[in-house]
Amino acid sequence: MGRKSTLRRLPPEIQTEINRILSEGRLTLDELLEHLRGIGVEGVSRSALGRQKQKIDKVAAKLRQSREIVDALVEKTGPSTAEGKQGRLLVQILRKLVYDHLEKKLLGEEEEGPDNEGFFFLAKALKEMSQAARLEQDFEAKIHDRIQKETIKAVETSAREAGLSAETVEAIKSRILGVPGGVKDA
Repeated sequence: MGRKSTLRRLPPEIQTEINRILSEGRLTLDELLEHLRGIGVEGVSRSALGRQKQKIDKVAAKLRQSREIVDALVEKTGPSTAEGKQGRLLVQILRKLVYDHLEKKLLGEEEEGPDNEGFFFLAKALKEMSQAARLEQDFEAKIHDRIQKETIKAVETSAREAGLSAETVEAIKSRILGVPGGVKDA
């Protein structure tokens, strides 16, 4: 087994800074090495930075690839799959599964996970879950609207029976129910 990387021996905040700078790609390896020496970090080799840069580039490529795969699956299953909070969460879950799959493939680890067809079926299942959640949200919105209309109607009827003017009824609806001008089709 090889030696521990000189980067791994650094404090976590320095490692984070190195990874951030490498992922941004604003500095060359030599400039980064000079920057590290300027802040008092010694013992880091250019080759260690190069290896770390390669790792970061591989991870970035995997992320791009997983996004492309998930986007293609979402497109194939329909854009409604990604609508709403729950839909976006399901897409994130699918993205993570694809990312993990690609990571294991990249590292050469054998995996008994889903293949491309398995991911397609998973995407379809996520679409159906998303559609079911959307139907539930629509149903709840209809119930809310119905209750609001019935409440407005009851306020209007009670106010008229009490002999209140139309302006007073509108003021009550606006103030208590938050309904400016009322709902005409109630």
